[in-house]
Amino acid sequence: MEKLSDIGEDALIDRVTVGLPLGPEVVTGPGDDCAVMQSSDPEVYELLKTDCLVEGVHFSHGTDPEQVGWKALCRSLSDIAAMAGTPRAALVTIAVPADHDVSTVEGWYRGLKKAAEHYGVSIVGGETSSLPENAEIAFLSLMLTGTVPRDRCLFRHGAKVGDRITVTGRLGGSFVSGRHLDVVPRLREAQWLASAGADRPTAMMDLSDGLAKDLPRLAKASGNLGWRIDFEAVPCHDDCDVGAAVGDGEDYELLMTLPSESADELLKSWATAFSDLPLTVIGEITESEKTPLTGGWEHFRKG
Repeated sequence: MEKLSDIGEDALIDRVTVGLPLGPEVVTGPGDDCAVMQSSDPEVYELLKTDCLVEGVHFSHGTDPEQVGWKALCRSLSDIAAMAGTPRAALVTIAVPADHDVSTVEGWYRGLKKAAEHYGVSIVGGETSSLPENAEIAFLSLMLTGTVPRDRCLFRHGAKVGDRITVTGRLGGSFVSGRHLDVVPRLREAQWLASAGADRPTAMMDLSDGLAKDLPRLAKASGNLGWRIDFEAVPCHDDCDVGAAVGDGEDYELLMTLPSESADELLKSWATAFSDLPLTVIGEITESEKTPLTGGWEHFRKG
């Protein structure tokens, strides 16, 4: 019998999303950082995002629960940022064994509240559930809504041959260093990029599974294009090498493609607007050539 470990997350999603019903109000369904819907305002799109944090996968047993709550909301906010959106409201579902410490759950909610207040999100409800008595893990699941002006929404598709591949911040070592618990969603930066007119990104997504996994997804969404990467240009954190920067994941930075003819001008403007956050060109989109990339996270894959 075929196992999930035989095919991996991407192939599973491709299979189960075939033929899903999509009404006329759906702009973009499965396959982007958020679902995009028409709203009652013809000039505004609604964004929908759901994500989960599983103990033992996204955080370790014994992790400061307030940091877990912060990450739970902020990793979804990173997906809203990838569409250049503004977050609105969240629903929170938790599933825990009955013998779990009450103080841990309270800590999760302190972190959720802290992140929600910081980024202007309303937490409007959710669900709680017990787990079987022998369960040794817990999880949090969030559903997040947002909005984005129709003419500023950035999608994962849209990259063109010759576009410059660009990332915000520095990459690598996020999980082993604990940086993954201090997610800073690039909401303000993404909205600035979306307002750059003809210079704005042609495609954008957030880096959660590592450059080695996420760049091929962007290229595939843009028409099965290729990519050329200059590994010496990849911005690494001081405590890791380029292999980790390409393959680790959990960075929650923005990956984008910029029009080649105007990229230099946008980079200059960025340096003035965000002097404390680098925006780095690391390669270009090709017609078919693909620089080999190693690593990245994919659920259900072994090793």
